Amino acid sequence: MSATSQGSHDDWRARRHGGETASWVVGVILILLGVAFMLERAGIFVLTGNWWSVFIYLAAAACFVNAWRSYRAKGEVRTAAGGSLTWGLVLTAIATIFLLDLEWNMWWPALLIALGVGMVLSSWLRNMTGKSEGGTQ
Repeated sequence: MSATSQGSHDDWRARRHGGETASWVVGVILILLGVAFMLERAGIFVLTGNWWSVFIYLAAAACFVNAWRSYRAKGEVRTAAGGSLTWGLVLTAIATIFLLDLEWNMWWPALLIALGVGMVLSSWLRNMTGKSEGGTQ
């Protein structure tokens, strides 16, 4: 097998493995949602009026999985992983505001905080992984 065909085979295998990870995470989230809806229908607990905001958590989970996959592929935190991490935090903040029925006018600054935390954390992780491998950023 030539080096070129071996490289494309490895790329395919890496993409497939990443897709399996994403499918596993989304599958678990869907199971948990189904259980929550069944428990709510049985009267065991009541979902909030904003139960739909749970679906925003799915997008946040996809961002976190993408950040992890990007980190695993490169062995360090780069722009793609940092951006996915930041957007995962922002979407988590949005979903939490809606899910807990918090007053938007009071809690929207939490989005700025999540954005800032994501940027600082991404930068910090980028510097940590770059230094640990002896590279410079």
